[in-house]
Amino acid sequence: MGKKKLVALVSVVAIVMGLLAVAGPSAAADKVFHWKFQSHHTAGSLAVERVIKPFIERVEKMSGGRLKISLHYAGELVDYAEVDKALQDNMIQISNTSTLFFRGSIPMGWVSAPNMPPFITRTNDEFNELFHHRGVDRLVNEALEERGIKYFGSHSVGNTYFWSKKPIRTLEDLKGFKVRFFGSMSDFVEHFGAAPVMLPHPETYMAIATGTLDGSGTAWWLYRDLKLYEVCPYFIGPAMQVPQGMELWASKKAWDELPEDIQAMVETAAHVFNQDYMDAVTMEEREMFNKSFPEWGTTYIEFSDADVKRIIDEFSLPYLDKVAAEQGPKDPRVAEAVEIIKQFMRDYGYID
Repeated sequence: MGKKKLVALVSVVAIVMGLLAVAGPSAAADKVFHWKFQSHHTAGSLAVERVIKPFIERVEKMSGGRLKISLHYAGELVDYAEVDKALQDNMIQISNTSTLFFRGSIPMGWVSAPNMPPFITRTNDEFNELFHHRGVDRLVNEALEERGIKYFGSHSVGNTYFWSKKPIRTLEDLKGFKVRFFGSMSDFVEHFGAAPVMLPHPETYMAIATGTLDGSGTAWWLYRDLKLYEVCPYFIGPAMQVPQGMELWASKKAWDELPEDIQAMVETAAHVFNQDYMDAVTMEEREMFNKSFPEWGTTYIEFSDADVKRIIDEFSLPYLDKVAAEQGPKDPRVAEAVEIIKQFMRDYGYID
């Protein structure tokens, strides 16, 4: 844990402990709350081991055992596409999920962090600025609160790349490329002639090995954890989402039942959750490039600067404009978010 995070966490714990002391013995003997956390990921994954389990342990420790959270893996309680309804109905109480899965019913899902088109932000700091400080997360929060969901903000799950059985060196090489991708990234590769499909991550290895797919793409660490380097020796960059985003949601009903001091603890633990995730994926990606690629025999290929510019000019900007035109009438926050994103890109010199 970084020094700043540790200082912040210690400060909040001290404040909370002070509140407990003022409240007297009855506060410590308060009701015990039980939450279910359904992960979007499988057992043993980076997300589970490095982020979700520490979050659960931190909440229980900070609350003195007054909030206990049980962990359930992807699809164990509900399908990933049913998480929003399960949270609204308080069937589960918390989940790491994504508004892009529900963009059919939540227009803000089209402009949330998980659905960003390629090359909007280029660093972790830029991601934090755009979503946490320029107001995009605020707009997502408003949309989710109306649906009975408590929103803890977007977080990094690692940079987005894709990998292939054959070398992909130019945008022209995408023609006919059968690839597992998601959201705006599927729309991007399809725009340049690929044939994207959506598959659960555990099914991608066999699909590639048998020739059903030519490759897949998502946050980099799934290439490592699912051993996709065994069937895809080519890893294509540069990172197209820096980083890929997901979100932490809770049932508003369950949230409102918590005492204020436990809410403060969960908010603090959620902030550390977001930072832990970003730190873990950043450090481990560097290790993969420097150490693992030579061991696996992986060849790293990057699109040229000219192709990156084509992606922005021919896809990313028109995509944002199309989203604003189609989804803005359904929710004015979408058009506002698109303007925030485009102004951010102007300020950083990424567009004129």
